Amino acid sequence: MIRMLRRIGATMILAATCAAPACSADAAGPEWLRAPHERGPVAAALAVDEHHAWWGIDGTLPLSFGSPATRASDMRQPVLGLGLSLAGSAASDSRGLRYTALLDRRNDVRGGWLGISTGAVDGPNAKLRLGTGFWRAFAPIDVEAGVVSSMVDATTEEVSRWLVRPDSLHSHDTTTVREIDRSDLATTGQGALRWHMGRMELTAMGGVTVGRWATPQRWAQASMHFHASKSVLLMAALGQRPAASLAFDPVARPNTMLGVRVAPWAPRDAIASHPYVAVAHEWRTRALTDGRTDVRLRCPHAARVELTADFTDWAPVELHASDFGWWETRLAIPPGLHQVQIRLDGGAWQAPPGLPRTEREFAGEAGVLVVE
Repeated sequence: MIRMLRRIGATMILAATCAAPACSADAAGPEWLRAPHERGPVAAALAVDEHHAWWGIDGTLPLSFGSPATRASDMRQPVLGLGLSLAGSAASDSRGLRYTALLDRRNDVRGGWLGISTGAVDGPNAKLRLGTGFWRAFAPIDVEAGVVSSMVDATTEEVSRWLVRPDSLHSHDTTTVREIDRSDLATTGQGALRWHMGRMELTAMGGVTVGRWATPQRWAQASMHFHASKSVLLMAALGQRPAASLAFDPVARPNTMLGVRVAPWAPRDAIASHPYVAVAHEWRTRALTDGRTDVRLRCPHAARVELTADFTDWAPVELHASDFGWWETRLAIPPGLHQVQIRLDGGAWQAPPGLPRTEREFAGEAGVLVVE
């Protein structure tokens, strides 16, 4: 069994994650970021790759407050989380552990992180690692970039030999060994592309590590995450990943692996049909020759779009999907000022983007549409 695990580089990861106190876990962005609004306040991991057994304890603290219902319905507002983690290998003592703090700020389409990590686990004896990165969602693709700088302890031995001849009949060799401190700053730049496809997330990641005393080291790794259920996440990775890139991700492994993450207290809505919050980006109307008005709304992440207005007697009208994320319908709209609302994926009624706003009594915000 051990030989088989070594051949395939298998990694088994068991994680316990508490239910998120805020919005569901269907927002865009890297899954490894541990915002409490996404994965909950506590996670524990146990892993085995082709060389070692690893463990980690990961916790998060919410740094943004307010009504959970408000944050869940408007993920355009940024949320903050502070992640704290402790990681080590099966044979680690207190000197070989890695301690990490990570500040994560995100909304539904973009986010960034800033972290500090110390410890020697997963790589050379790094005194301190500082990292930062950002990501941006372009449905169904996420783009991520980051930089990690590490202060690494390193020494080399310099050997000197010379021949001493006190006279023509006698000689002897002298050898001295001197240790030279080569400690220096190493920098790892990395980038990733993530493709969300229903319950599956595919990632291609790569980068380069540079330092004054070493030649540049290029690396790449591909990974897959699949939500088998709201509590079980299946994982796989192929390729290599350096220690600096692992410093802020307690469940990632440096080598090829297979694994599973179990989250018994995951929220009911942890699995989404798509990983993005639907947001309306653009509203257009155009008069047609038959007296009707062509109404168009651009919302590439939505699965269902509805419209209601005074000219429909406030009865919902469903729009039909068109090309490039557009939704449209054709309606008979009399000239004058009208109040209009839209609803995305069965959510709350809201004003269309780009229209002047007004407040409907007991019905929320509506857009003001002028038809000539």
